[in-house]
Amino acid sequence: MRRIGARLADGAVTLAGPRVAALPTLRHWVAAGLALDAARNGLTRRIAEAAGGQAGAVAAALVTGKRGLIGPATNDALRAAGIYHVVSISGLHMVLAAGVVFWLVRAVLAAVPLCALLWPIKKIAAGFAMVGVTAYCAFSGWDIAAERSLIMTLIMLGAILVDRPALSMRNLALAALVALAREPEGLLGPSFQMSFGAVAGLIACARLIDGRLFVRPGAGPIGRIVGSGLSAVTGTLATTLVAQVATAPFATYHFQTVQPFGLVGNALTLPLVSLVVMPSAVIGCLAYPFALDRPVWWLMGQAVAGMLAISDWIAGFERAILVLPAFGAGALALLTAGLLLGTLPASRLRWLAVPPVLLGLVLAARPDRYDLYVDRQGLGAAVRGPDGRLAALGSPSGFVLEQWLKADGDGRRSAALIVRSGSGRCDRLGCTARLPDGRAVALVRDRRAFPEDCARAAVLITGLTAPPTCTSPLVIDRRVLAARGAVALGTDGDGFAARYARDDGRALPWRPASGRGPGPARPVAAGSDGRAADEGAAAPTEAEAAPGADPAPDDAPAEPLQ
Repeated sequence: MRRIGARLADGAVTLAGPRVAALPTLRHWVAAGLALDAARNGLTRRIAEAAGGQAGAVAAALVTGKRGLIGPATNDALRAAGIYHVVSISGLHMVLAAGVVFWLVRAVLAAVPLCALLWPIKKIAAGFAMVGVTAYCAFSGWDIAAERSLIMTLIMLGAILVDRPALSMRNLALAALVALAREPEGLLGPSFQMSFGAVAGLIACARLIDGRLFVRPGAGPIGRIVGSGLSAVTGTLATTLVAQVATAPFATYHFQTVQPFGLVGNALTLPLVSLVVMPSAVIGCLAYPFALDRPVWWLMGQAVAGMLAISDWIAGFERAILVLPAFGAGALALLTAGLLLGTLPASRLRWLAVPPVLLGLVLAARPDRYDLYVDRQGLGAAVRGPDGRLAALGSPSGFVLEQWLKADGDGRRSAALIVRSGSGRCDRLGCTARLPDGRAVALVRDRRAFPEDCARAAVLITGLTAPPTCTSPLVIDRRVLAARGAVALGTDGDGFAARYARDDGRALPWRPASGRGPGPARPVAAGSDGRAADEGAAAPTEAEAAPGADPAPDDAPAEPLQ
């Protein structure tokens, strides 16, 4: 329905009653996208109903990419077991889907003697695999990580068509160039770094994790069976270990978590995924148009249920998830250089990776730790207490507080740290706390608290505009936060070393009042009026200058400072 209005001469607008308007004609590609999404929703419901429970939800997510049915407890268990990458459609799914199609087509053609003798069945199978994996990527929603994995898989299969080795660093480099040409900013994201880092490590260690390691030529039937079993087990363990080592710097830098039992989780679940789950997914999609797919989804659900049982078992281990303090970009750069030097050369030059890796580990073990965090709206903060751990001040959002805790290497839940009014440190006017060196911190919610808190607090935080007469040595008010964003402070003698979310105050095209990401910590001096010296601070608006004015609402989520 649409309301029809008429503009009068004085600028006023009158509204008539609503009337039904015809929908605009959709472009073909938009209509096709809507139809595809409707088909994904229908298949998601069908798989979830056939498999049942959370196993059905996970099985549906593996096929269609729809993860809305997966419960929080299941997500937490999968993360604790280090196998959440199984749910997120990316490289593993693309390789398994392409491998299943490749194997099926090649097996069928090889069963026909005429085709096996006269046709290049390997290339034909590779062509079918390229079509199948592209269709799978489209049906799973064209997620960015899936697209990047699709590019890599297509290049590997294309190498078979031109008689080139499928598994080589040149193909990986070509895939990286194509992915960066489409998405240059992806270079700084965890998805790009982890996927290409894992594949680079696996290619470099391909000879060490060869599945034929224990298969001896001339061995009898029992020897071949035992050798194949040992090779499969050691190959799975070695593959998982190499992938975890290659991705550990990026995962720790971006998420500050490590799953020490991820090796066990992957070793126990990947055989189920490779041998039952993904083949069932391909066969089920082929049987779906003929309404013969329900038994396949049931079988897939049983395998997924086993995978979930393993993840729940591992999640029950003590310290299944370790939270590590966030380290700086310098340590990440050194660890990345070590990964490149350890994987790209094909000679003893790989030993050049040892010095940057050791230096990167030393820097990562000595992260910057701040004593005070302030969110970008001035509504909440986190203060380091006498016990060395952070305590919440005010009303920071749960997500922001969780990021602060993880950056500090603290695995506590954020909900347990939020201080409510009337708790002894907070009331309706504001909150108070003390830094490790004993200096007072005040968070002001109401203007009536300014006279008292400005007189006694070493750091005053507020989402309002502090009065010019405020005598606190350091004032972080609305104007400072508008120009700089979230703030982290470390004690530096009698002063503070600050790190801002927007360190230089320069404007960006998509965010006129902001700037680039966090810069290095630097000393902060108080201005003549007690505020943090900030030449880029925005002038107060008319609403801010009005006595008693409250800050304007901001529906955007607070930016976590890491």
